[in-house]
Amino acid sequence: MSNLLRAVRGVSTGSMARLFGSQQTRSPLVNWYCYEADIPLQMRDPQPSPHPFGQVPHLSDDGGVEIFESGAILLYLMDKYGGMNTPEERAKYTKWVVFANATLEQVCFGHKMSGAQIASPGRTMDKLEDILGKSQYLVDNTFSVADVAVGSYLNYVPIFFGAQNMSRRPNVAAYMKRCASRPAFAKAFGEGHAKSVMTKITG
Repeated sequence: MSNLLRAVRGVSTGSMARLFGSQQTRSPLVNWYCYEADIPLQMRDPQPSPHPFGQVPHLSDDGGVEIFESGAILLYLMDKYGGMNTPEERAKYTKWVVFANATLEQVCFGHKMSGAQIASPGRTMDKLEDILGKSQYLVDNTFSVADVAVGSYLNYVPIFFGAQNMSRRPNVAAYMKRCASRPAFAKAFGEGHAKSVMTKITG
């Protein structure tokens, strides 16, 4: 168990955040993190959503807290439950969550909607391949919210775009399967999603 997740086991604030979402959206990213960290979460129907644009996922919490965008929700939950007390500690995780939403999303979904860039030559994926060749997980070699964000986006690719020959990216391929093999991943995204990742990532 990672240090980040260990810090929140058994933590109770006496309240339960409410997530408006559905399986067909990015809500499972939030569910995955909450399952991994035992964060209490109440699911709500996607509509009507308090999201200012009527979208999901959207998180409502006590004290009038209203958050939209999956990355922002992950960072809020990390701040609330993660047990990190300094900006320096939080920065190690924040940069990866923002990277997933700002940069990796374009690599996964912005290339003619084919997902091909995760398996093709490119600076971003080359660097990620190098990083994952030195560490099983992104921060301190332990599973964390950083892996929830990055692993989720990577593992959407074989679902939306089919089998991916990852012979150029053996470390990324192993990482994708490592994330998909976690019980909380299957619980959040569904057994079928997890099995598809395991079978469609080749090379």
